[in-house]
Amino acid sequence: MSRPSALFYSKFPKCFLSSVALLILSILSFDHQVAGQTNPQGGGDSCAKFGDSFQNSNDLVATESYRSAVRRMVEVEDFNQLDCIADSARANESRFPGGKWQLYTFYRGVSNVPGHATEEDWNQLIDHLKKWVAAKPKSITAPVALAAAYINFAWHARGDGYSNTVTESGWRLFGQRIEQAKKILEDASSLPGKCPQWYAAMQLVAKAEGWDLAKSTELFNEATALAPDYYYYYRYLAEYMLPKWGGEEGDAANFAEQSANRLGGTKGDILYFRIGEKIVCACEEPEFHRLSWSRLQKGYDAIEKEYGSSIYDLNVLALMAAKNGDSVVADAAFKRIGDNYDIDQWVTEDFFKQMKTWASEWAPAEARTRKIEAEAEANALTPDGSAYQKKTEQALASIVQECAKGASDKSRFAFVIQIGADGIPKDGVAEDITAISRCVAKNLYDASMKKEALFAKPPHADYWMKLAFDPGVSVATK
Repeated sequence: MSRPSALFYSKFPKCFLSSVALLILSILSFDHQVAGQTNPQGGGDSCAKFGDSFQNSNDLVATESYRSAVRRMVEVEDFNQLDCIADSARANESRFPGGKWQLYTFYRGVSNVPGHATEEDWNQLIDHLKKWVAAKPKSITAPVALAAAYINFAWHARGDGYSNTVTESGWRLFGQRIEQAKKILEDASSLPGKCPQWYAAMQLVAKAEGWDLAKSTELFNEATALAPDYYYYYRYLAEYMLPKWGGEEGDAANFAEQSANRLGGTKGDILYFRIGEKIVCACEEPEFHRLSWSRLQKGYDAIEKEYGSSIYDLNVLALMAAKNGDSVVADAAFKRIGDNYDIDQWVTEDFFKQMKTWASEWAPAEARTRKIEAEAEANALTPDGSAYQKKTEQALASIVQECAKGASDKSRFAFVIQIGADGIPKDGVAEDITAISRCVAKNLYDASMKKEALFAKPPHADYWMKLAFDPGVSVATK
């Protein structure tokens, strides 16, 4: 399958029409709830149940509604409620379907400006957050939110392009804002309360300032000691290990494997998928292809079993499957996604539709091939199957050798064939297309048409088996 080229796109969140209606209804519903729930002292019960208002079956809509709701609280400066919600989400480790932390979503909501934000928009947000810090000097949430906003504001100045596209003023503002974020985080480190997102924000500072791997790993170790299940730490460090950020090829993939193995079991598989989620992209990222596709699938299955299904995770799975050329897994995921694509994953609607079409066209044939191969493997493991395998290979060896005469390409090839009860070849699926394999396939087809029994009678009718040949060795030893 063709892969997308490595391009930079402007990525602004957008929803499809059906989701927009759900989002608006959810926000309006929340406004009525807040009017009766807000407690000047921070009502514990209402805060603990805050996330329940956003447990939509489409978690893309749910998380966007959640972010919009807390963002609006910043705008109206409802600092009591903001602290209460964050404290509750942190203490209860509240999650959305699929296991995404509500605390992480909270900070994304209060520290960012959606859409085509202007400098004025950013300055207004930061002014609100500064007032929160001043009003709540003992709050750990307020300074972390402010630092996160400065980090986002810094990237707003820099832009998403390659480094040589950034203007001198862009670099200057980037550095200044990152430095402000770092100072805010350092000052907040003396507060009695601790927050997992403090470390995640500092990891982003480390990335922006280009810390060496040893120093970044030391920060990571401190973070996991505080909150070992806050998987975002692993994602940020793995991303920082990518060659485009100064790492070596294989570093991120090795880190994912070692981290997952250290946890072990289901938790390790889940972490492996979460790290892979940060590495995969609609661009061409070579490091992703170093990850184990089978383990990524195990991780997804474990997440769905543990935390329920998630439209967001299905989008990630579909993208991973497309990048691995697995049309069967991709098609199953696309069917569950429907039109609910995640623009942050696919970058463009056209790319989503392109991969969805590819999967639907190729999946039936690929599924049939897998079924056939599974049956062939099962047959080979039986006592009769092992002996019959050798007889069939010997019977076909002369045809392979004859086809190999004069051929320049003597690379290995394999195909799966079906043999009827009378030893006549009936069907086949080629795995490697070479001049020799085409020649062998034609001989099998001719025998099938002539009803010629090339082989001994198989253990049972319509017997599938996989045959592999190395023509170079066969011809050389003739």
